[in-house]
Amino acid sequence: MRSLLNPLFAIVLAAALAACSSTPTEDDSSATDNMSQQTDTSPVTPVEPSEPVKPDTSSIPLTADNFYNHPSNYDGTTDSRVIYFAFDSNTVPAAAFETLRAHATYLKNNANAKIRMEGHADERGTREYNVALSERRSKAVEKFLRVQGVASSQLEIVSYGEEKPAAFGHGEMDWAKNRRVEINYLSGRP
Repeated sequence: MRSLLNPLFAIVLAAALAACSSTPTEDDSSATDNMSQQTDTSPVTPVEPSEPVKPDTSSIPLTADNFYNHPSNYDGTTDSRVIYFAFDSNTVPAAAFETLRAHATYLKNNANAKIRMEGHADERGTREYNVALSERRSKAVEKFLRVQGVASSQLEIVSYGEEKPAAFGHGEMDWAKNRRVEINYLSGRP
């Protein structure tokens, strides 16, 4: 019985290996032939883009849920002066990073420039809670700028809570517009 299993095992193994092997098709071999024929030795000159190309964000719907992180709120320059936040959050949104880096670069290059970061909250929550939340938001923006190398003497924080709304309605989109930190240049405006 044992002498019959060894040749049978060898036949099954050979059949399995034969089934697994494949021969290149015409399409496969033409791709490798084309690669081996490319022998262009001319130097490649990198192309420098004149301006960064912004992706088209027009297909991303602007809703109350994504308002704080919607790319249309931030242009990556010091022209954007409002940073929006998610509900009950003081985390700086990723979409605002380039805009804050632009402000940081400007502040580092202009030692006489000073900004005030004014924190705001929507009307939900107690007055005390909203003042504390808007202060945490301002401090989050301040921390981001400080990590980028901005001197603390150039930064000032004010927290208004719900006292100065940007939108006066009582709906989700109005509340989304009120959860913000405004960056105001006190001196050395860009």
